[in-house]
Amino acid sequence: MSSSSSSNVQRVHAALFPTHGPTRLHALPTLAKELGVRAVYVKDESARYGLPAFKILGASYALASTLASRWGVEAWDVAALRGAAAREPGLTIYAATDGNHGRATAHTARLLGLPARVYVPRTVEPWSIAAIESEGCTVTQVDDDYDGAVRAAADAAAAAGGLLIQDMSWEGYEAIPELITQGYMTITSEVDAQLPPGTQATAVVVPVGVGSLAHAVVQWYHGGAGRAAQSKASPRILTAEPEAAPCLSASLASGRESPTPVETSFTIMPGLNCGTVNPQAWPDLRRVISPRDALVVSDDDAAREVAALAALGVPAGPCGAASLAAARKAALGPDDVVVLICTEGTAGAS
Repeated sequence: MSSSSSSNVQRVHAALFPTHGPTRLHALPTLAKELGVRAVYVKDESARYGLPAFKILGASYALASTLASRWGVEAWDVAALRGAAAREPGLTIYAATDGNHGRATAHTARLLGLPARVYVPRTVEPWSIAAIESEGCTVTQVDDDYDGAVRAAADAAAAAGGLLIQDMSWEGYEAIPELITQGYMTITSEVDAQLPPGTQATAVVVPVGVGSLAHAVVQWYHGGAGRAAQSKASPRILTAEPEAAPCLSASLASGRESPTPVETSFTIMPGLNCGTVNPQAWPDLRRVISPRDALVVSDDDAAREVAALAALGVPAGPCGAASLAAARKAALGPDDVVVLICTEGTAGAS
């Protein structure tokens, strides 16, 4: 991402959420000693722009940017976006989700004065559905997995002439997923600014569902955008996936040119319960992430790290705690500076 694109992302987020600043980066020396590394930092996304997870970063930027192009206004001109929305009352925003992406999309749609319809797979729990519905949208549960919910949302949007905001790409649907990925780079931009002067991460651990957040991390550190990339000191990128849905791990292990879909099952990490890697993200993920660094964790692993992080003052949910569970399985050394991206709080499902 270019510096001008990064500036646009920051300007849009500042306009939409003017009362919120960066999320915390916790320094955890006790955990560093446990892991046998130089330092551990946790990027805490448990309260991002008033929601319990990071997804609002991508959904808000993609929706504002897409609507701005549609209506010929600036993406950070919230008043102009609301005014244009009032003049197109028939427009509805669509999304599929395991939890927080749908809630984030509906939250942004409501902020701009637009209705939203969100599709969820059969595995989504009633409490998560209620959280999405709290944003004033309509939720439809489909008798299918996450990939099936994406198809249902895309079909419904096409039939109704609505606007689909989705982080999964396919042929002919690439622009919006890329905007979502750009929005997620606010996390890595903040990490660069929050690390102590002269300190750079040597390993970044990120949870993976469809892989769009991991794609943002890879683009930032290995695509020339971030401070580490500019200094030619790019960190290793490690990923965390549940045993129920190890789509990236399976894809990297297969050695094939295209992602390998996997059959999913129940997990306490519902936001990571995705069976197919985002095709748009796959080439970069495959280029940068070693198969040994695509780590798979159990529900018991994640639950244990929720408690461990809580004891250290980090209110992580299972998806966010998966980063620590993966770090414990990784080959790390005494000189490593490790950044764990905690994608959700205790009330989230990334």
